[in-house]
Amino acid sequence: MQECLPQGFTAIGQIAGRLQFGHVDEETGLWTPYGSNHNDPQYSWGMIAAQCIGLKNPAYAVNAMYLEYANVASPSSTVAPPTVTRATGLSYYNGLAYTPDRDFLRVPLTNPPGLDIQPGYEPYFTAGISGNLLHFFAMSNGSLGVLGKTFSSGVNSLVYGAALVATPVYADRSQDVILAIGYLPISQQTIKPPSSQAGVQWDVFFA
Repeated sequence: MQECLPQGFTAIGQIAGRLQFGHVDEETGLWTPYGSNHNDPQYSWGMIAAQCIGLKNPAYAVNAMYLEYANVASPSSTVAPPTVTRATGLSYYNGLAYTPDRDFLRVPLTNPPGLDIQPGYEPYFTAGISGNLLHFFAMSNGSLGVLGKTFSSGVNSLVYGAALVATPVYADRSQDVILAIGYLPISQQTIKPPSSQAGVQWDVFFA
């Protein structure tokens, strides 16, 4: 994380994340995980941190996720995760409009993030009061993606990626700022089942 540090600056910490994909039964609310992966933050996470920490601007708090999906040929089909970098931003998601089968849902967090202590950091925080680990969760809703493609088990919609997002003006997607992006390996992918929603649990750790 020191590749962009200017001369004379020293890194004082890091941010890291791990996301878990699963399905949420629409009747019982039962959460069934099926895959996970780690992620690195986007460079744009610095904008979120600067606005929230330095400028005390609550509008830049992370409050949504993008759930990226493809409508695949059959229930056994998979998707090669795209190559993204820490510089990947909104233009990537807008570009999905030019693909025949890919889109994303823009969904609010299901609940406010939970605060916890990253294992190994217990001496520095008080359980239930302070910590350095946030738990985010969001799940799919609706039957159309942002770019107009169907999201449904009937067309074999497969959620294979996600992004943690701050939405300073929720009604204006062009102002969204991405904290992190992550993808599922091919071996862990599965389509959306009938009567279930796709969900993502995302843990973000600040050292």
